[in-house]
Amino acid sequence: MNKRKLLYISLFLSVFVIAFGIYASFQKTMTRAGASQALVAEEESVAIYEKASHSKGTKIKGYLVKGNAYINYVSFNTDWWRIPIGNSFGYVSKKEVKIEETEAPRPKQVSSTFHGDAILTEEKTPVYSSTSTNSKKMGQFDAHIQIEVINQNEKWSKVNLGGLVGYVQKEDLQIDNGIPVLMYHNLFREEENHKFKSTFVTITPEFFESQMKWLHDNGYHTISLEDLQKYVEKKKALPDKSFVITFDDGFVSTRQYAYPILKKYSFKAENFIITSRTPYQSQPFDPDQLTTQALSMQDMEKMKDVFSFGAHTHALHDRKDAHTSGLLTQLPYAEVVADLKLNRNKLPTPSPYFAYPYGNLNETGIRAVRDAGFKLAFTTQEGRVFPGDNPLILDRKGVYPNMNMEDFKNIFATSN
Repeated sequence: MNKRKLLYISLFLSVFVIAFGIYASFQKTMTRAGASQALVAEEESVAIYEKASHSKGTKIKGYLVKGNAYINYVSFNTDWWRIPIGNSFGYVSKKEVKIEETEAPRPKQVSSTFHGDAILTEEKTPVYSSTSTNSKKMGQFDAHIQIEVINQNEKWSKVNLGGLVGYVQKEDLQIDNGIPVLMYHNLFREEENHKFKSTFVTITPEFFESQMKWLHDNGYHTISLEDLQKYVEKKKALPDKSFVITFDDGFVSTRQYAYPILKKYSFKAENFIITSRTPYQSQPFDPDQLTTQALSMQDMEKMKDVFSFGAHTHALHDRKDAHTSGLLTQLPYAEVVADLKLNRNKLPTPSPYFAYPYGNLNETGIRAVRDAGFKLAFTTQEGRVFPGDNPLILDRKGVYPNMNMEDFKNIFATSN
């Protein structure tokens, strides 16, 4: 074979090798460009936090498990990814996961199509890839976490974990029974109650203390309205035996009796204030007065370690006559919303929480409450609060003088 022929063959082989390399590189690039990416756990399990924080007290909602590709995520900040859990979200540290290519298509945004039942996990609950405990483990929920599930069959429920459909055993779950929000008004001792024995809003301090002692001794704990708001919005699960204490009208008797009793048992409460009745200086306690004896700004400052102060209208806690509903439902929208905004701004700290006077409400009143900036509003309708409830029409459980301790305990029975 002559030299010229060898040169041609050598050039041809060189061109072929270069061309093949370019083609392979192009194909690899095209494959990567068309591939989806997913979060993959670096360790055997990676914690999913309720908030984007490692700080003490941040609740762990569950865990991602190594060997799964979680396709639904967005960057929350430089340190955290946000992923969906049911209809809510959790946060995963970027230091504990990596991004890998996956054949599964990646959704354009974090979302959830799950609109099922709110449940609580009783214990740490494994999430499986199918309705079998022999199937691949996709993740795990921590104990006492609220998630939304869709019924799959009599033994299994379907969940969303990081964009993957997973399955949990129903025996690991319990129905969320809701949160009781207690409603009180006034406390007078029997011997000092000369004028208001016939009112349904007055109970004795002794009865109130027996209730608080029973709750304390049986492991119940108060939550803030901020936590309740997150619960209603399906953004937060609440521990078992959570409840809320509210007082309407801001009577001085809450300073005299409720405040020291609540402090004794380490309970917190919300007091809904009628700001047109609020003086600056404290007044002496006088059990022969009721509507003219309101908490002062000085009182509220001293009581803020136990009480938060919400809105109960500025000057609409009244009726045109005994046979009509409250002014909030009688006046034009513009007057109502102006009063409610004034009410918020005259509180020690503007509050996003409201209680309807007399429990009276209508469409105009609800719209005014919303437009005045309130996030939660409470009625006097009997019932518990559940995830997904209308936040501006929340039920409460009234505590009245015709009740005994068995009646009170029944408020906390799971069937009520």
